[in-house]
Amino acid sequence: MTSWPFRLSAAATVAAGALDQARAHQVAEVSLILTLAAEVLARAPERHPRDTALLLGALSASGLGGFQIATATHLPDPQGHPAGFQRGAAWYALAQALYIGLLWRRGARPHTEHWPLRVTAAGVGLALLWRHDRASLPVLSGYGALLSLMALLAADPRLPPEASSHLRAGGWLFVASDLLILVRRYLLRGGLSRALTEGLMLALYAAAQRRLVDGLLILTHQEQTAQDSTRSSA
Repeated sequence: MTSWPFRLSAAATVAAGALDQARAHQVAEVSLILTLAAEVLARAPERHPRDTALLLGALSASGLGGFQIATATHLPDPQGHPAGFQRGAAWYALAQALYIGLLWRRGARPHTEHWPLRVTAAGVGLALLWRHDRASLPVLSGYGALLSLMALLAADPRLPPEASSHLRAGGWLFVASDLLILVRRYLLRGGLSRALTEGLMLALYAAAQRRLVDGLLILTHQEQTAQDSTRSSA
């Protein structure tokens, strides 16, 4: 169940981003991540310490990435500050790598489900970067590859159903959110369209982190319980 602190932080993040308030956006997005981290810490006894460390590491990297991108977004130039987006993407790449490590540790593996849609999403992102910001292509495409792998593992149909519904949605929401960042940066110039897209992007991002954390908490709790049962019966 989504906590009230998370809902308030998510609403504040969306509002600050849409209203182009850089400092408020930074504070709200960091608070959003902190509320999720607090939930993970509160439930740490339910899972293996390594799972908790990986999840907290992914959230910490996400918080730093979100802060950098919020800093780079709210500028007079519609494309923002490219170096800031690259720094943010580097932190998010670390976050995705840690999510990948946790999913792999708990049994998620690559599969062929919905590959045309996945290829299309990756192709749209690469095309926008190639057309508008080739200098950022190495960093942002590297991040995109890690994001795509995370979303692929999160949608593994062999994962337990209780966790899978959250993880699958979280992966796709993350992909959609990041595509909207590129659309806003490179294709939109009107103030209203940019504000609405920013708000939608941040709403999808908040939902993505929420669903991923919920799914991973369920997934790791199930595995830990199974391990404990095995040891007690031995």
